[in-house]
Amino acid sequence: MQKNHERSISREIFSGLYAPAPLAVRADGRGFKKLLEGKGKPYDIDFAHSMVRVTESVFSDSGLAPSLAFTFSDEVSLIYMKTPLAGRVEKIDSLVAGYLSAALSLEQGRLVSMDCRTIPLCREQIIRYLAERQDETWRNHIFSYGFYMLRKDGLNPAMAMERLRGLSGPQIHELVFQKGINLAKTPAWERRGVMVYRKEGKLESDWNLPLYSSVEGSIFLKKILGINSIKF
Repeated sequence: MQKNHERSISREIFSGLYAPAPLAVRADGRGFKKLLEGKGKPYDIDFAHSMVRVTESVFSDSGLAPSLAFTFSDEVSLIYMKTPLAGRVEKIDSLVAGYLSAALSLEQGRLVSMDCRTIPLCREQIIRYLAERQDETWRNHIFSYGFYMLRKDGLNPAMAMERLRGLSGPQIHELVFQKGINLAKTPAWERRGVMVYRKEGKLESDWNLPLYSSVEGSIFLKKILGINSIKF
C-alpha cells in the first residue's frame, strides 16, 4: 500500500511545486455572465458589497488570511507577505478558489465558481502588481460604461462590441463623455477598486483608494505592507 501511495504521489502534476512569499493569489469569477443577469449595469453596488464581504471573510473565516486584498468586478487579489500553506501551489490555488466559490455562493444564494492562480513576486514587484491590477480596474471601467451606453442606445451585444472594437481607452472615454458621463466623476470604487486590510488589528475596507501608481498610493501601500524601505 505504501509503495502504491508513493507511486500515485509521484504522478501528481503540481505536488512538488512551491512558491515562497511574497506572492499574489488572484481569483476570478468563472462563467459569471448568468450570475450578473438582472443586476445593475454597468455596475451593481449590491454585488460589489457581496464581493467585499466575501473578501473580508478570507481574513476571519478561511484560515488563509493575507496581508491585504484588492477586489474589483469579479476579481480578488490576495497579497501574502508570509508564505501560506507551506508555499504548496496546488493547495493555495485549490483552497483559495474553493473558499471564495463557497463563500460567494452563500452570498448569492446560488452556486458559483472561481478559478485561481499563484503569482510569485519579489518585494520590489508587489506595488507594481497592485498598480497593474488597478490599471485593469480602470480599463474595465471605461469599457463597461462604453458597452452599456451603446446597449442603452439600442445596439445589441454584438453590435456594441463591434462599435468598440479597435477603440483606445481615451476614445471610449470621449464617446461616453459625449453622452454626458464624466468617468472621472464616477464612484471611486468603480474606477479604482476596493482594498481590504487590517489597521491596528481592525479589519478595514477602503472604497476610496488613491492611485497605486502615484506617490500617495505607493506610500499608502508601503505603510500597510510594512515595506517602507523599497522603491516603486
